Amino acid sequence: MEEKCVYCGGDLPEKPTKVKVRTRSFDVCCADCAAKTEQYIKLDKRFKTALYLLVFLGGIGFVISAFFGGDSPLRMIGAYAGQLVAGLAFIAFPYPVTSFESFHAMSIRGVTRLTHIIGLVLSVSAVVLMVLTLR
Repeated sequence: MEEKCVYCGGDLPEKPTKVKVRTRSFDVCCADCAAKTEQYIKLDKRFKTALYLLVFLGGIGFVISAFFGGDSPLRMIGAYAGQLVAGLAFIAFPYPVTSFESFHAMSIRGVTRLTHIIGLVLSVSAVVLMVLTLR
């Protein structure tokens, strides 16, 4: 399998730049991708816990709706609120990958874009569902 830049997914030059992540190093195609990878790693370390806590909080909204929603027309509002929280968390903190080895399959830029898209879809659909429920 041909190696790709872990940040942009582009082809690597003959002498790629190395970026150290904890105990491993990864190849990037240029100094710009190296700087962006290091910035991503720094932000990942700082905000990954916040992402996981907000997604967990969103899950609690689903649990509350499931167990305590009853027969009320508003029974799913907790689930939609949880979905909105999780979606906004993915938009604000696009750091879902637990292992940097995953960036061999999809670049950091690709993961960030996909995470933002998932967050946007979750958020917009949650708002639409809330509006339809409250009408």
